[in-house]
Amino acid sequence: MSPANFCFITQTTEGANIRFPSPATDYVERCLCLNELFIHHPLATSLLEHEEQSYLVDAAITPVSGDYIAYELFGEVKVGRIMVRAIITPDGEALEGEVLNQTTILGCITLTITTLYDFTGPVI
Repeated sequence: MSPANFCFITQTTEGANIRFPSPATDYVERCLCLNELFIHHPLATSLLEHEEQSYLVDAAITPVSGDYIAYELFGEVKVGRIMVRAIITPDGEALEGEVLNQTTILGCITLTITTLYDFTGPVI
C-alpha cells in the first residue's frame, strides 16, 4: 500500500504498527490533464497554427458533413467546413468539382485555441 493512503500511524501495546486509511481517500482528485481531455488519438493528432489561431487536428477521425476540417490545397494549409460535396471556406466560398479533387483532407479540427492577450505589445 502506498503511504499516500494513510493519514497516521498508532502503536499498540505489543509494538506492532497499525495503519488507518485516510477518510478523505474517496475525495482525492487527480490533476487536470488537458491531453486526456482533448487528445483522443495521440499518434494522429497535430497542432496547426493558422491565421493567429491554433487548432488541434485529429487525422484518425473521418469527417462527416458539418465538421470543421484542415485541408491542403495547392501546397497551402487551410481550414474550412465540409459539406456533402463541397468544402466551405471561412470567406463563404464553396470548393467543389475539380478543385475538390486536388484537395487533401488533413483531419478534423477537434479544438480551437484563441489567443486572448497579445504579449508582443509595448510595455507602458
